Amino acid sequence: MTGKQKAMLIGFLIGPFGGFMLLLILIAAVMGANMSAQAGEAAQPGVVSSVAGIPPVLLSAYNNAVANLPKLRPNCTGMTWSLLAAIGEVESTQAAGSSIAANGDINPPIYGPVLDGSGVGGNTTAVYNTTDAEKQLDGGSTYARAMGPMQFMPATWISDGQDGNSDGARNPQNVFDAALTTATYLCGTGTTDLSKPDQVNAAILRYNHSQAYVDEVLKWKTTYDQMGQNAGNGSPVPGGSARGQAVVAAAQREMAANIPYSWGGGGTNGPSLGYCDGTNGYLNGSCSASHTVGFDCSGLAQYAYAQAGVNIARTAQDQYDGAPTKIPLSAGLAALQPGDLVFFSLNPGTGKGIYHVGIYIGGGQMINAAHTGTNVRSESVWMSSYTGGGRY
Repeated sequence: MTGKQKAMLIGFLIGPFGGFMLLLILIAAVMGANMSAQAGEAAQPGVVSSVAGIPPVLLSAYNNAVANLPKLRPNCTGMTWSLLAAIGEVESTQAAGSSIAANGDINPPIYGPVLDGSGVGGNTTAVYNTTDAEKQLDGGSTYARAMGPMQFMPATWISDGQDGNSDGARNPQNVFDAALTTATYLCGTGTTDLSKPDQVNAAILRYNHSQAYVDEVLKWKTTYDQMGQNAGNGSPVPGGSARGQAVVAAAQREMAANIPYSWGGGGTNGPSLGYCDGTNGYLNGSCSASHTVGFDCSGLAQYAYAQAGVNIARTAQDQYDGAPTKIPLSAGLAALQPGDLVFFSLNPGTGKGIYHVGIYIGGGQMINAAHTGTNVRSESVWMSSYTGGGRY
């Protein structure tokens, strides 16, 4: 376009109708920018605001690592908060025993066993901190120890550690730094697609060269994927009370361990042998419960609440009757919080004839020991016989 043509176009825009047309153009541009921004926000996958059993700052660190990973590993795709959370669970039970500050620092610091070859933690070969930097990072220890919530070795951290909270430091005892370092370490330096089973398996093996470790991490990833069922659209998964989170976390662990159903099995001390009563506990015509260490529905509920420091009755009906707060059927699932008990009856809404109980985890889902032949699992609340909830 020549200078004269540009001048003619500008003159047209500022002519009698040009101001109006220019206004329309500006409005369209602003609307387009807003729509693009909204689309960008909606396109952020895998963000959850609260998951029972994971401290809020730590969950924020997992989400932050996923969001920042493309800047550091542009050829790595498929990273999820649930994979990072699974490793955090296996390595430190989500930084259990330490408080987490808003900036991500944990106190007290987390250290693994001293790798002096004594056999503690399965280690039979001494591993030394060979440089002053490694010793300083490891609290002055001559023998190496894994450090922080994600359990990095000192030498690995020095070479691979990341600054996840942009404070200018790389600290293995900071959850933002540790989560981002875990993400980059899993990705490696090549092209990786962690949505593919073979590649995520290889990535976890790179983190810890043990197939048993890989299997344990993948179990927890599946558990957290189920817990964060709304992760794909950014909708919050309600966290509930601290007590409720502890209840859910206890049930999650039994689910991840694939504890089987056993009629009459389980209680405050964990899974146990069940029994058969002439009707229940049988599988394929023989008594399964008498030789199966596991939980029935109310045994699982009693155990999970015991882990949160609350003693409740042993049977589903007594658990319903003893709940200080009842959530009526008419209130719907929206009135429930994670950790609440959900009860099922042949006469829904009456509170009588209760035959089953589950542990609500949010999003219309529960963890329960369903029946003989199954393991502790998560599934949708059985609305056809749901009779209400109970809160302790």
